[in-house]
Amino acid sequence: MAEIRSFRRVLIVADESADWMVAGLRQLDRLALSIDEFAVENKEAAPVLVGIFWRPDLDQSQRWVPKHERLTRVAFTDDLDGQSFDLVLGTRLFLYRKAVRRLMEASVSPPLIIAPTSEKESWEICFRQMESLPRSREAAWECITDGDQIDGIEIRFLRGSGKSQDGFVSRYLNRPISRVVTRLLLRFPTTPNAWTLLIFPIPIAASLILLHGSHWSFLWGLILFQVFSILDGCDGEIARAKFLESERGRQLDDLFDILSNILLVVGLGFGLSWQTNLADRSRWFYLIEGLAAAALIGVNEFYLARRKPPMDEGKSESLGGALYPRHRELVERSGVLVFGEKFASWLIQLTKRDVAMLFFVLLAAVGQPAWILHLLLVVTAVSLALALRARATL
Repeated sequence: MAEIRSFRRVLIVADESADWMVAGLRQLDRLALSIDEFAVENKEAAPVLVGIFWRPDLDQSQRWVPKHERLTRVAFTDDLDGQSFDLVLGTRLFLYRKAVRRLMEASVSPPLIIAPTSEKESWEICFRQMESLPRSREAAWECITDGDQIDGIEIRFLRGSGKSQDGFVSRYLNRPISRVVTRLLLRFPTTPNAWTLLIFPIPIAASLILLHGSHWSFLWGLILFQVFSILDGCDGEIARAKFLESERGRQLDDLFDILSNILLVVGLGFGLSWQTNLADRSRWFYLIEGLAAAALIGVNEFYLARRKPPMDEGKSESLGGALYPRHRELVERSGVLVFGEKFASWLIQLTKRDVAMLFFVLLAAVGQPAWILHLLLVVTAVSLALALRARATL
C-alpha cells in the first residue's frame, strides 16, 4: 500500500450538483462523510480542515455546510488562500466507500494553492484540477456530468454493496432483489434500524401461518421466511450507502435474525404436531423437537455472542472471507479444517442461512416440512458441539 502524504486540508469545488441526491445522500454530504471516514481510518489526531469553494455565480441561498451527525473528524473553513490543499474534490465526483485512500494514492498533482486571481478564474482552475483526476480502475469513483447519469451510478454502487460473507443464493438471487428495494428506500429518509423493525412482522406472520399444519400453510409460511431473508439485506445496504453502520444496528439485526429462526422452528414444531393424520406420540415428538431446536438456537447464538472475535482476523483468508469474525474461531478450533479447507469452505457455503432458507422452501413445496425441522435441529446441535469443542481447545 502506497504511503499517504499529509492529509490536513481538503478543498471541495462545489456547484449546484452539491444538492444532487445520489444513493440516499446529497453529494456534498457524501464527500464530507468520505473525508471523515478516511480521517478516522488514517488516525488523524486533529480534524481535517475542509474548504468549500462555491461557484461564484451561486447566491447564498444555494450554499450550505454539511451538518451530518457522523461528521466528527472534519472542520469546515472559509480560509481558502495562502495554504495548500492536500486533495481537491468536487461535488460532481461520486465517491464509493473507502475511496479517499485510493484517490490519495492515485493523485499525482502537487498540493494546490489557490492563486490570488479573480474568484471565477480561481474556481475554474480548481474545477479543472478536480476533473484531471485519473479514471478509477477499481470502481472507486465516478464523475457525474449531468443528472441523467445518477440512476446508472446508483445501480453500479449498490451492486458492490454486498458482504464477503454472502452465500451464493444471496449473491445471485437475494441481493439482486434487495438492491432494487434499497434503491427505492434510499429516496426516503429510511434508516437501517427502522427498516429492521418494519420487516420483523413478516416472520411473525409466517410462523402463525405454519401453525395451520397443512401443505399450503407450510409452503406459504416458508415463502414468507424467504421474503424476509431477502428484505433483511436492505438494512445493511442502506447503512453502507448512508454511512450509518453501527454496533447497535448490527446487534439489532442479529437479534431479529435469531428470533426469526426461533419462530421458524417453533412454528414448524406446532404446525407438524397439529396435523390431523398423526398419532398422539408423533404429535408430541414434533412439538418437543421444535422446542428443543428453539432452545439450542438460543443457547448457540448466546454462546457465540459472548465469544470475542480473534485478534488476527486475517488468519482464515483461505476461506475467502466467508465467515463472520465470531464464527471464525469456531471453525479454526473445532477440527473441521482437518478435512481440508475446500471441504470446510463448501460446508460453510451449504449451511449458510440464505442457502438453507431456499432449500427449505423447496422441501415445503415437495411436502417434506418435517425434514426442515430435523435438519435445523441437527445442524444447530452440531454447531453447538463444535463451539464447545473449540472452547475446550483454548
